[in-house]
Amino acid sequence: MTHESTHQEGHREKADRRQGSPSNLDHWNKLTTAQRFAFYTLAKLGYQLLFVRGQQSQPLAITRQDERLATINSWGDIDFAPDIQLRH
Repeated sequence: MTHESTHQEGHREKADRRQGSPSNLDHWNKLTTAQRFAFYTLAKLGYQLLFVRGQQSQPLAITRQDERLATINSWGDIDFAPDIQLRH
């Protein structure tokens, strides 16, 4: 593989990421096992997984039920009063 083809693939990957928002499956795959178990609890309460923020080692799951937000840290701890604001 040449530098040129690697460079083009890098641009293609960036363009693909910009074309649409990640799917729920993409977000789900970023969750740790502890976060998945915690989210099951929230899902029973009507919460939906919005997105996962952060790096692989420290992902932060952002969930919402109506206007209420909750976050789940990488250890599965749920914060029902997170200090975050969503962009509209």
